[in-house]
Amino acid sequence: MRNPIIILLCAGLLLTTACQPSFEPISYGKDACASCKMTIVDRRFSAELLTAKGRVYKFDDILCMQQYMDGMQKQDEQVQLFVADYLDNGEAMLDARKAVFLRHELFASPMNGNCAAFASRALAQQYRDSLHTDFQHWNTLRQ
Repeated sequence: MRNPIIILLCAGLLLTTACQPSFEPISYGKDACASCKMTIVDRRFSAELLTAKGRVYKFDDILCMQQYMDGMQKQDEQVQLFVADYLDNGEAMLDARKAVFLRHELFASPMNGNCAAFASRALAQQYRDSLHTDFQHWNTLRQ
């Protein structure tokens, strides 16, 4: 009798986790930005917004994701926000709410957001020192 119950519990757990929305890799050179409609090419500045319902919006610049969110009717705290790790050439995506940002014109992002994301302050420190700019976080970046 235990085996059918265990099997049902495992199946239910698998179905529950399989239905949870997750990050969708960006197809560089093919996917278009949800905000400006340009093809996403530069991996270092790409971003992605994932809604609680599983809808995925991809962006070619962190600025585009900010503008898209500003235009949303309802600010959904359940959205997941991902930004490309500047140092990893966009291979890794970071949680935007945990990332550290630096903004400077020398970053020259596609839509002139000129903002780069880093996994930590320590990793961004060298750029911060040479560019004489301040650390920012997602909430302060959006102001």
